[in-house]
Amino acid sequence: MKSRVFRFNLFLTHRECQEYYQGLYTSIKVMSDVGISVQFPAHHIRPFVTSLGVKGKFELYLNESNKFIALKKIT
Repeated sequence: MKSRVFRFNLFLTHRECQEYYQGLYTSIKVMSDVGISVQFPAHHIRPFVTSLGVKGKFELYLNESNKFIALKKIT
């Protein structure tokens, strides 16, 4: 099975992360490094949330049916 990889930068403040936890948002929409808009469920960022929020470059892995495989922080 071949996966698709999307690289993007993500910066969310602590307050924005709280809004995700409170259920105000269920998904995150980002623009990949090559200009492709990608949306994924917000709960996948939980492992990366710090007291300051979320900041870094990430890789999102999707299968051929665009189903979530993994989200990895690369910087």
